[in-house]
Amino acid sequence: MTTALSQSLTLAWRSLIPLRNSPGQFAGMLLQPVFMIVIFVYLFGGSGGDRSGAVAYMLPGVLVQVALMSTITTGMNLATDIGNGVFDRFRTMPIARSAPLAGRVMADLLTLVITVAMSLLVGYAVGFRVTTSPFAALAGIGLVLFLSMALSWGSAWLGLVAKSVTSMQGMATAVLLPLTFGSSAFVPATDMPGWLTWWMGVNPVSHLAGSLRGLLGGGLRVSDVWITLGWTAALFALFAPLALRAYNRRVR
Repeated sequence: MTTALSQSLTLAWRSLIPLRNSPGQFAGMLLQPVFMIVIFVYLFGGSGGDRSGAVAYMLPGVLVQVALMSTITTGMNLATDIGNGVFDRFRTMPIARSAPLAGRVMADLLTLVITVAMSLLVGYAVGFRVTTSPFAALAGIGLVLFLSMALSWGSAWLGLVAKSVTSMQGMATAVLLPLTFGSSAFVPATDMPGWLTWWMGVNPVSHLAGSLRGLLGGGLRVSDVWITLGWTAALFALFAPLALRAYNRRVR
């Protein structure tokens, strides 16, 4: 177990090395939160005149969307590695069979941490302030990372079963866009038509955004946290075994 973890961490570091040699890719990862916050907070949220209220409501939603959409890179990178024959070389090495897959997920989790930190810095620059305790704020960030990691296993599964990087990206985007934009991450559900209000109420992204909003700014509904944890556990239970099974089939 310890050896497999060490090998996974080594391969995670191997997956991060290209960022050092690709400053454009790293810059894009850092600039994505900036663009999202400018679009949603200043262009959409500022139209009503209450920019401070828009920042307080929308920034947690933007952070959630940026984190969830970033999970697509896990499947894309896996599909790329398989196409390049990287995993064929791993298969001949004396390492745990799960190490390359776990290392890829770990590497993308670290880049996700950087993206979330950048989102918070940009949010602070535009006026967002955490009004709860440091423990509550860390719990909110941890909740986002926890659910995102569960989704990364789903992305990994898509990357392993898809026939190309393009098809994997298209499938993942088709799933995540309705979840993120059809949630209360950016607008309250009470402002929507009845059928959309129902969908936003059962949408796990709404509960994640509500949890983060409450843990950063107060007014937390504990039910949002429990529902988010339930969805996270369900996603782990579903996609981690599927990804491992698909991986074993691809590298057999």
